[in-house]
Amino acid sequence: MNGTETYTKSWVMRLIMLNVAVFFVQILFSMGPPEAPGGSFSENLTIYFGLSPALALGRYYIWQLFTYMFLHGGFLHLFLNMYALLIFGIPVEQAWGGRRFLIYYLFTGIGAGITILTINTILGGIDYPIPTIGASGAVFGLLLAFGMLFPNAEILLFFIIPMKAKFLVILYGSIELYSLIASGAQSPVSHAGHLGGLLFGIIYFLIVRKRGITFKSKIIKARLSREIDRRQVKTARKESTEEILLENILKKIESSGPASLTDDEYQYIKFKEIMTQDSKDLCAEDDFNSDDDFCKKCPNVEACLLRRILKLM
Repeated sequence: MNGTETYTKSWVMRLIMLNVAVFFVQILFSMGPPEAPGGSFSENLTIYFGLSPALALGRYYIWQLFTYMFLHGGFLHLFLNMYALLIFGIPVEQAWGGRRFLIYYLFTGIGAGITILTINTILGGIDYPIPTIGASGAVFGLLLAFGMLFPNAEILLFFIIPMKAKFLVILYGSIELYSLIASGAQSPVSHAGHLGGLLFGIIYFLIVRKRGITFKSKIIKARLSREIDRRQVKTARKESTEEILLENILKKIESSGPASLTDDEYQYIKFKEIMTQDSKDLCAEDDFNSDDDFCKKCPNVEACLLRRILKLM
């Protein structure tokens, strides 16, 4: 993404701007008179759009499972969540594309909400009135995704201690589990929501992905870097190694069927599907011929090859 596209097309930036806008609405209406009938507008926002069993389950305010993640309890709460969304969300969105990133973000955020409701209802009953707010559950889901996609990437813990992403996920998961048990779920920090985000992130990787949670991060990073270089450097096009690999996979499927594919070939197809999902202006499918010189010179030849492969699978 270039600078302009980051702000206009990135779902990470859109989510950050939406959260900041909602926070300013909370601040604006918190300045009303505290003696206003029924409480201030800001308090009502938290009551009706925060997440509590008393309303979500007792009165069927199901939208709270979605809206709670866009409210925050203070500037520091907002800043930490948005900072984490930025540093973990950008690489994940670049690897997956905007649509898949957004689906995952909402899936883990709503999943964290389901976890919060379940634990709070067990401990406090269906009339438990205290609302939970914040994007932390979805952010912890992004932390898991980052650790899965880039397990050996180094993150500075507390801005000082270098730690590989896979170990950071394990560390935070362990801390949150201990904190939940030690506090009896009575902490003002929603440890249940954090664990819920991690849990539903794992569920996404186990169920939504057809072949489990195997991701070859080195391949993803290498392919991603080459894709960025290909877009930035406009040179005379030659048949690439990736194109040759796709041609070989296509011939293999045509001769022996999709069952003949190895796991590495299957993973490579799924990766290319992610990287080419935004390809535009493709020719009609019937016009494509991998042996035609015109097609070989087209910058979208890999997307056309992949389209033919996916049709045969």
